[in-house]
Amino acid sequence: MTATWDGLGLRWTVGAGTEVTVEETGTGASHPPVLVLAGGLCVVTLVPPEDQTAWTGCAVFLRRLRDHAEELAALLEARAERRDRAQG
Repeated sequence: MTATWDGLGLRWTVGAGTEVTVEETGTGASHPPVLVLAGGLCVVTLVPPEDQTAWTGCAVFLRRLRDHAEELAALLEARAERRDRAQG
């Protein structure tokens, strides 16, 4: 995993060793769980907002992120299959 600044923002390139985990930060509402993406020297942590009334909106975002990650995975697999057929 590498992270670079491309002028528009941070570009994070996923590698084979990239891990995704959910980690508890403590007990109780003041220590919500976080989503951690880690690999190499880079770590990205998605942290829910401190305002618990915004947690529902955060959950909506995380589900959209999941859905779009699934869409990207399907596109990558389809392109890899086309490449394999063209080479085979």
